[in-house]
Amino acid sequence: MMCHQMCEEGGHMAQARGLFDGFEAQRTPTEDNYRAVLRNGLVVLDTNVLLDLYRMNTRVREDMLTVLKSIAPRIWVPHQVQLEFWSVRQSEDLISHHDEKASTAKNTLRQAISRSRNALNEWVSNVHLGGEALDIADPMYKKLEQAERLFESIVQMLESQAAKDKVPGIRNTNKDPVIQALEQLLRGRIGAPYSSQRYDEEVSRAKERADQRIPPGYKDFEKKDDDKRAAGDYLVWRQLLDEALLRKVDVLFVTRDIKEDWWRNIAIKNARLPRIELVDELRSFGGLQLFMLEPSMLMQKVSSMFGLEKKVDRNSVAALRHLESEEADGQQRHLAGAEARYRLAQVPGGRTADYVETVWLMANLVEENPRLDSCIGRFMESFPSVTLIPEARRRLMNLAALGLAEVQGERILLTDFGHRFLESRDSKLLSRLFMERIEGAYEARRMLRNGADVTELKYLLAEHPELELSTTQSELLLRWMDRLGLLVK
Repeated sequence: MMCHQMCEEGGHMAQARGLFDGFEAQRTPTEDNYRAVLRNGLVVLDTNVLLDLYRMNTRVREDMLTVLKSIAPRIWVPHQVQLEFWSVRQSEDLISHHDEKASTAKNTLRQAISRSRNALNEWVSNVHLGGEALDIADPMYKKLEQAERLFESIVQMLESQAAKDKVPGIRNTNKDPVIQALEQLLRGRIGAPYSSQRYDEEVSRAKERADQRIPPGYKDFEKKDDDKRAAGDYLVWRQLLDEALLRKVDVLFVTRDIKEDWWRNIAIKNARLPRIELVDELRSFGGLQLFMLEPSMLMQKVSSMFGLEKKVDRNSVAALRHLESEEADGQQRHLAGAEARYRLAQVPGGRTADYVETVWLMANLVEENPRLDSCIGRFMESFPSVTLIPEARRRLMNLAALGLAEVQGERILLTDFGHRFLESRDSKLLSRLFMERIEGAYEARRMLRNGADVTELKYLLAEHPELELSTTQSELLLRWMDRLGLLVK
């Protein structure tokens, strides 16, 4: 007799399994799933969701606050998010975000006019040297002056819009409207901090998980040398789990953090889903479900499900998607760079320069001048032998190649390693970063250990089948290694 649903195995009755049993994470969430968690679950906001309110223009900011207020009873924020929010909230990078964006555009416009005038001057000088030059060139200069006036009017419009988009009273938390809105929105909806003992235990657990590449957070341990800073993503996740278990409800985690230790299918925006390990870990807490959305998708779904179409501009969703795409592209370039191998330019000061001291001076320039164009200008003042802007930029990028700094749009900022080196002038740290990141460094050291003579290395490196170094590039690499004491057998 055929059994239905049940069959006997080894004397025990076992329930028949379905296709998704044990593989629940493979289910694609439905609109009903999202509707249910938005109405009855726990909506957890990541740090970037709160900080991006300062990066949005006025319209998008107002619409995002409208969306968050509509789901306020479901919102919860981990203590780690609160900690990270206040850590970044007063940073000059965030406060001056709109001014910096406008400044970049203004500089580009003015540089275009300056280049145009220089090009016209050069053409007049080189081509029309006779008396007729003035008659021919004069109408061109008048057109250029008209263009200058047009560009200046655009500059004024940029300044005006930046002033509108910038959060008024941003430097004073008593006047900042974003702070006022968040204070009301999040009152009674922020988790408590861990005790010192529990915190230390969870940081240690984050490190153990990262060593085994258990998400989330292992990507941060790859690029940060401070365990407490690197543990941030894991601590957000751990506190999320604690609150979900306490309330026994499903969770929607909202984040703009597009890293492989949070998401599957990160390259395809509409197909991104939480990592299977994360879904399974929350499910192990009494069968609870995990959903994840980026802020733009949250705005879109809440607008539709809560009838906010007349209050939330559809263009705000598109603008938020653009912000997310820009940040995701930058993040992916940064993560890809962490696995790449770099080449170095010459060090200012010549072959006899103290390389450790020179790199330290360059790091100081970055710390004091985070705007890239300003930093390049100060670089050229500090090293007057470098007279061309492209060459100054190329040499300054040695810091990025060594992992001491990173370029973010029109800014250059020290990394954690950069700050550590700035404080310590640790030549061993510099040498370690050099060996880990610079193309050909490992191969040169291996050749030395295998008995090669230093005088042969530049030719051996240039002929190496896995490297693409010319003899000149190999010679520059070896000069760096010599100055850092890395050519000792």
